[in-house]
Amino acid sequence: MDKVRKVYSLRFRLFAIFLAVSFLPLGFFSMTVAVFIRDYYLSDREGELRRRAHVIEGAIRQGNFLTDSERAPLFAEEIGSIYAGDDFRVLAIDSRAIVVHDSNFIENGATFLSPEVLEALSGSTVSSIQDDGVTMYTAVPIFDSEYNVVNGALLLVSSIVDIYELLGSIQQMLMLLLLATAIIILVVVFFISEIILSPLKKIMRVVTLMSEGHLNQRIGLSGRDEFAQLATAFNRMNDELEQVEKTREEFVSNVSHELKTPLSAMKVLSESLLLQDGVAEEIYKDFLKDISSEIDRMDMIVNDLLTLVKFDQRDMPLMLTQIDLNQLTEDILRRLYPLAEVKNIELLHEDVRKVAIAGDEMKLGLALSNLVENGIKYTSEGGNVKVTVDADHQNTFITISDTGIGIAEDELGKIFTRFYRVDKTRDRDTGGTGLGLAISYSAVRLHNGSIRVSSKEGAGSTFVVRIPLQLNV
Repeated sequence: MDKVRKVYSLRFRLFAIFLAVSFLPLGFFSMTVAVFIRDYYLSDREGELRRRAHVIEGAIRQGNFLTDSERAPLFAEEIGSIYAGDDFRVLAIDSRAIVVHDSNFIENGATFLSPEVLEALSGSTVSSIQDDGVTMYTAVPIFDSEYNVVNGALLLVSSIVDIYELLGSIQQMLMLLLLATAIIILVVVFFISEIILSPLKKIMRVVTLMSEGHLNQRIGLSGRDEFAQLATAFNRMNDELEQVEKTREEFVSNVSHELKTPLSAMKVLSESLLLQDGVAEEIYKDFLKDISSEIDRMDMIVNDLLTLVKFDQRDMPLMLTQIDLNQLTEDILRRLYPLAEVKNIELLHEDVRKVAIAGDEMKLGLALSNLVENGIKYTSEGGNVKVTVDADHQNTFITISDTGIGIAEDELGKIFTRFYRVDKTRDRDTGGTGLGLAISYSAVRLHNGSIRVSSKEGAGSTFVVRIPLQLNV
């Protein structure tokens, strides 16, 4: 398993990439250079043989050594001086393919029918490497003095072993260069990977600790490179996770507290009845009435919690219908009129524009109802709550403003938190659960909208709900 991890490790991959990027092009370059050198030297050797062959052929042609039998005995003496000192073999062949002269005195008088000789006898100059791979043949035709008739062929035989020996030396040097390059790459990659992987190891170490539940970890990387940016983003995400965890803990604590309060009250009431003998019927009824009230309160908390859970589901479906927002707000105010009448609060409704949108009427109605009801609850007797419907070419705006107690500036960012109360005592008196604004926020967010709030203590609050006219779900 460790070997598999090493093979798939980032350091191994970096080494493989660096090796491929540098070693492979260098290897290709080495092979190209070797081929170029081989072709260059072979071409140079071929050119040299052809030049020497034409010189010797000219001397044979001018001396009529192939056509004049009297001059034939002088062939070796006069022609041999021309190529004396050269390291190639010379064969002069007549038109019948019979060797007239062999500088090695091996083939004299023998018939020599090689493809190169036949090509030369047909009037062509040709060079080729033989099957042994280390011998080059160059054959040229021997013409008469008028260049009309081919009297024979001249064949030069040269060894090219020296070329391949030189090429072997060069290839050996290139291989050593490739080996040295691989070693250098290995060393460089080792140090570079250490530089690159060091911050990554820090990140992995913190991630591992976080996966074990230690959310207070932070990555200490400075700089402006990608790793520093990743560390900054990770730390920011960790801050948010810590906040989420803190909110979750607070939420659990608040739920426990909210449910414990009516349970405790019911327990005290029921024990009071059980511990007393001969309790009057009226007292029983009063106690049972109080118990029923606490049960209603628990039922309201549980229902609001269930609503929030549904709203928090990312795949929560929206039952989209065409909503007349002007009519919806009018219906909400009509439904809440009795609650406002008790406190002599005036409900005002202004339609700046007629607005119709596609949305979930139940969820959107619940959000607006909670905001209007909050305005009524926290507005003193004789005040007013106003709802205004307006729109531009992209969004609709529902503004709910009241003349209530207002909210302190440092509390504005917390009012949509579940169970959060600005005035806990007053909220108990009005029967709230502390979940109304959280439900409104979630419902509006489901419609890709937002809620903006402005307030001043003692001067009332204003909530502006923005919802896109075109809902993309």
